[in-house]
Amino acid sequence: MIDIHAHILPGLDDGARSWEESLEMARMAVADGIRVMVATPHLYKSRSIDPGQINGKEIVCDRLALLREKLAAAEIPLEVLPGCDFPLGFESLQLLAQDLALTINDARRYLLVELPDTALPPALDDICFQLQSQGLTPIITHPERHFLIQERPQKLRRLLDLGCLAQLTGSSLTGWFGRRVKKTSRHLVKAGYIQLLATDAHNTRSRPPVLSQAVKALSRLVGETQARAMVTYFPEKVIKGEPF
Repeated sequence: MIDIHAHILPGLDDGARSWEESLEMARMAVADGIRVMVATPHLYKSRSIDPGQINGKEIVCDRLALLREKLAAAEIPLEVLPGCDFPLGFESLQLLAQDLALTINDARRYLLVELPDTALPPALDDICFQLQSQGLTPIITHPERHFLIQERPQKLRRLLDLGCLAQLTGSSLTGWFGRRVKKTSRHLVKAGYIQLLATDAHNTRSRPPVLSQAVKALSRLVGETQARAMVTYFPEKVIKGEPF
């Protein structure tokens, strides 16, 4: 399986806290059947927007190079690629324009986009158009956890119509985030609004890098072939920068 959303790089955000935890997350991922993972630290080191505290491309790639060395030394067969968890906002878009924010695998083709917690930007249509005019396809992360989309799932359909993709968090489907999020997840999946499944892993305890349980739940909703495609065929297109 391929996991396109994981906070495995230590000390950059609210993900892994140490190299030891990063390696344990990698072991868990491999044991669960994940062979490729995209390391996606939040663009800003804290959840507040601070242009002076960013996880820019150079910082992420340097930390990733160290992780790859440690994975090789520990003989953990996990391939880890660069990326970032990109919060949608004017300041973030400026950083992207300056080539400081990483797209998935630095391929300038797909970008993980996190919507503001409680609202959708009025200029969202224009932003999506601007990104696509640069050859970038936005992947909306964990829409099932967004309050407005829970209330009005057609909001996500509108983003799909604009050319976006949507990534569901595996633990949302298995109930970790609560009954409402699980119900929304099932609705979005059955409506055909979800193309990708990922862990959004942050640690080894409450939010581990595990996908297999969610794939089983997903199979019961859309069939095994489609469920497997969401963690194999489709994310492979993403990491290779190929058209969907």
